[in-house]
Amino acid sequence: MRRTSTWVSRLATLAIAWLCRFLVVSATAHTASTGHLEIRVGNDGLTADILLAIRDLDDLAGLDGDGDGNIVWSELKGREAELTRYVSERVRFTADGQPTRAVATSLLVERRTEGCFAVFRQAIPGIQPRQVGIEYTVFRERDPLHRTLVRFADPGGVRTAVLGVVPVVEFEVGDRDGGPTFLGFLKEGLHHIWTGYDHLAFLLALLLPAVLQRSGNGWVAVEGFRSALVRILGIVTAFTAAHSITLALAALDVLRPPSRWVESAIAASILFAAVGNIRGRTRGEGASATANPSGWARGFWWLSSRPVAVAFLFGLIHGFGFAGVLAEMGLEPGGVLLPLLGFNAGVELGQMACVLVFFPVAFLLRGSTLYRRGLVPGLSIAVGSLACAWLVDRAGGFDRMPF
Repeated sequence: MRRTSTWVSRLATLAIAWLCRFLVVSATAHTASTGHLEIRVGNDGLTADILLAIRDLDDLAGLDGDGDGNIVWSELKGREAELTRYVSERVRFTADGQPTRAVATSLLVERRTEGCFAVFRQAIPGIQPRQVGIEYTVFRERDPLHRTLVRFADPGGVRTAVLGVVPVVEFEVGDRDGGPTFLGFLKEGLHHIWTGYDHLAFLLALLLPAVLQRSGNGWVAVEGFRSALVRILGIVTAFTAAHSITLALAALDVLRPPSRWVESAIAASILFAAVGNIRGRTRGEGASATANPSGWARGFWWLSSRPVAVAFLFGLIHGFGFAGVLAEMGLEPGGVLLPLLGFNAGVELGQMACVLVFFPVAFLLRGSTLYRRGLVPGLSIAVGSLACAWLVDRAGGFDRMPF
């Protein structure tokens, strides 16, 4: 029996180490990228703006010639012919089912909430198509997670789509009912939560101690499976309810705070949750307890010992962060409901998938010294350090973090 228990513990340790590497360490190794494709169909033909993040183009072509960490206009402009050829080969258009060649007209730069983008403007003059098809394979060989948000404007209105795993989409010109599907936005929600490293880091900081409880001697294991499950579900439910509220408010344009404030507050929420994990003792017990804590310190430790409240309070902020993706798609006011429901459903499914992987192994390891005194404080320090870097980068407007 003891040998079996040892093997279970080892397997659980490997599993949770793999999951934590996915949630935290992989963020430094790979960052999913997002582009934008804005198409307009008018009386004089079709124009398309293809927006690609300059940092992604630098990874592709090494634009930073002098190695100073900054990419200036002359460095981008000097590679214009090469980059334009690359984009033209990987963004193809059809008109009424027939291949159509777009002509590159200009190269511009545009700053958005995600950073700086190079804008490759193309045109197909003199056509009046009934159907427009797009095949998009930019960065496909280098980054299989890359996707682009498509905004298609014609006399019938504005429609949106997401190109990534499925690289082809077709639009009927003037057809207001031919827009994106619930499933398409559900996939986008899944993509966003699985590549949203700040949201995953916040979840990790909340869930790490969910199978433990504070005592005078530090963290101790929760006794029963049901008790641990209730704690996990309470945290996840509070986070889900909170970010659903603010995601809806922002998507419906009722309340939309500045993106820099939101992104900085998300980083601060991760730091708060991580720091709260480092101290496992109950207030006023143990040798390290502070005899006369100040008012703000009492408030901090009071709130940090209530993970459901933390999940709900900061979940409200994370909802505004989720809404940023929908905002970038330029949805019309009357066409928000379907994207909102699909996107939120995708976020919840992705979140629950992470919890279903995390909870069993955390429960098996909860009584071990490795988990209580190693993984919980160690990973909390790692997550907190990452949050500090995010906070400085976002609040200061440096935009140097690659994820």
